[in-house]
Amino acid sequence: METLFKAPACLAGKVCTPEQAAGLIPEHGVVAASGYTAAGDPKATLLALAARGRAGEIHKIDLITAAQLSGEVENALAEAGILDRRAPFTVSGAVRRLANLRQIRYVEAAMGKMPRVFAAGSFGVPDVAVVEAMGLDEDGRMIPTTSVGMTQLMCQKAGRIIVELNTAQPELLCGVHDVYESPCHTGAVLRSAGERVGRPWIQVDLNKVEAVVFSHQTDAPTAPAEPDETERAVCEQLMGFLERTFPGQRLPPIQTGIGSLSKAILAGFRGSRYRDLTFFCGALQAEMVGLLAEGKAEVLSGGSVPTDPETLELLRGFGPGLRERLVLRSMEVCNGSAAVGGLGVLALNTGIEMDLFGNVNSSHIGGTRLVNGIGGGAAFAANAGLSVMLMPSTRKEGRISCFVPHTPHVDVIHHDVDVVISEYGVADLRGLDDVECARLILQNCAHPDYRAGLEQSLERALAGGGHHPLSLDGAFAWQEQFLRSGTMPGG
Repeated sequence: METLFKAPACLAGKVCTPEQAAGLIPEHGVVAASGYTAAGDPKATLLALAARGRAGEIHKIDLITAAQLSGEVENALAEAGILDRRAPFTVSGAVRRLANLRQIRYVEAAMGKMPRVFAAGSFGVPDVAVVEAMGLDEDGRMIPTTSVGMTQLMCQKAGRIIVELNTAQPELLCGVHDVYESPCHTGAVLRSAGERVGRPWIQVDLNKVEAVVFSHQTDAPTAPAEPDETERAVCEQLMGFLERTFPGQRLPPIQTGIGSLSKAILAGFRGSRYRDLTFFCGALQAEMVGLLAEGKAEVLSGGSVPTDPETLELLRGFGPGLRERLVLRSMEVCNGSAAVGGLGVLALNTGIEMDLFGNVNSSHIGGTRLVNGIGGGAAFAANAGLSVMLMPSTRKEGRISCFVPHTPHVDVIHHDVDVVISEYGVADLRGLDDVECARLILQNCAHPDYRAGLEQSLERALAGGGHHPLSLDGAFAWQEQFLRSGTMPGG
């Protein structure tokens, strides 16, 4: 395409350095930045903004994105001390530390709701949108890079726009994007995971463009750790469950989270009988592209795609046919309830801990210490055709039970969990009352070393009566004991 890595002639006078562009961002400004799951963020401009912060030229901004930015960028901004408010998700250690010290106003928001919250002006009107692109033409058609996120919406709402044209981003992605914004920002119902409902560019008002920056910096997402033996055992249980649930059938579109457990899941699919798999996710992963190249997967649909050298080589192998196999979507669709529910997605997620009734904490250690944020898992669980929660029974060499009497922080409510799977077995909770769910999770999924203690806690709660048994006295005794002694009861 002729517009790749180019800006229209009418903006020739706006071309500047990242440092000059960063100088246009005002003190106490609301900054909306493109990027989704560490892909497609305007790296050069935001790193230059962090340098302004370190030099004392700017002190505070609010940073609003669709999901996490690259670790280098978020850490630099946090360490420069210029983040006042941050939303909605992060994996940055520096942001996490400052949020737990309450030195940043960190706002968690479910990714599926984020476009509506942003469009409603809940974070204020963005002073400037800083967005990464592969090209911009005379008609204001802007080609995204490795993610779509909320970039279209950000450009609509912001008073001014800084466009960073990143020449390091792969041209082969031109045409795979599906940019869509509905009037109510509730997404769209899809007939298939690969259906397109939008257009392959973002419409930009050229009169708003204050600066055009050229950069050359590849995405640098954090690679997940290798799965451990327990995670592989959890996935063996999952594959057995799927064989029993979908005997001889094709699976519905699959959603997975990110991390080592997700990597184990994808390895399980590689060794399974399943073919023609479709994935409908927030973040696509390198292993999914591998399944696509091997013929195990048919379509990948997500909000972002990794572009490490090995993955890019696989994507190049599809040639012009890549557009039929890969779709990069706007956030309101790839995380949207309409699409997830309409497709009957098979949602495969995990968490930090789960209580005996199926409530899941996926974001806060001990109920108070931020790890990342709620992300998209809760929305997938709530709207999926089948919501499966995958949990190792223990962590920290067995000192922590991942199944506890009660969890002090809840991200996924038990009503949205259909099936629980650990390395010890499967608990299908559908059709069961709360106590039946508790007993099944305890018997089938908890580690044997902790089952007696969990049984005692459940019996104490049952003695108090009620439909949903709860012993207020010592409800979080397991977490309290771990803080005191470094192990939970029975460990």
